[in-house]
Amino acid sequence: MTENRIPNKEAARLLGRSARQAVLATDRAMYAAAAAKRLLALPEVARARTVLAYAATPEEIDPAPVVDALRRHGVVVALPRVAGPSELVAHRIEPGMALVRGPYGLIEPPADAPLVSPNDIDVAIVPGVAFDGACRRVGHGVGYYDRLLALMDHVVTVGLAFDGQVLAEVPCEEHDVCVDVLVTPTRTIRREDG
Repeated sequence: MTENRIPNKEAARLLGRSARQAVLATDRAMYAAAAAKRLLALPEVARARTVLAYAATPEEIDPAPVVDALRRHGVVVALPRVAGPSELVAHRIEPGMALVRGPYGLIEPPADAPLVSPNDIDVAIVPGVAFDGACRRVGHGVGYYDRLLALMDHVVTVGLAFDGQVLAEVPCEEHDVCVDVLVTPTRTIRREDG
């Protein structure tokens, strides 16, 4: 397997971004719906009261079908907002709430939306640029999600990605937070502890 090893995080990011960009615009909604069905079938999601999701960039797999389904079932849904250098905070979103463009062009809740304590979040759906079968995650390299997830005591983390973003093995450092479950349109992968 050595030949499949990704030499560094930047190489993993390049491969993951290429995989995201290769997904045809006409197929994106279909893949998002397929991944949503798998994600909503997770028992941890079925019993969650508060879920952190994200507003997708044009390249990312869109969790909007999951968000819509969760809200229809009375689940509190929060989205992250960049609150400062390297700091994400979670805000509750409501139907019809106007989201705003934040740093890096990301769509996020307004600063006056109700805050959600990290310890109230049961499930965090997190994006990533690349993942692997051991549920390791490579993000954009700023560490926003690693720091936010470290504040959550009992959260179940779910990575959401297109199939092509799942690489043979991505580099991982001690401070990197792996996801508990990785969901793609065709697979559900659980992290094996130990």
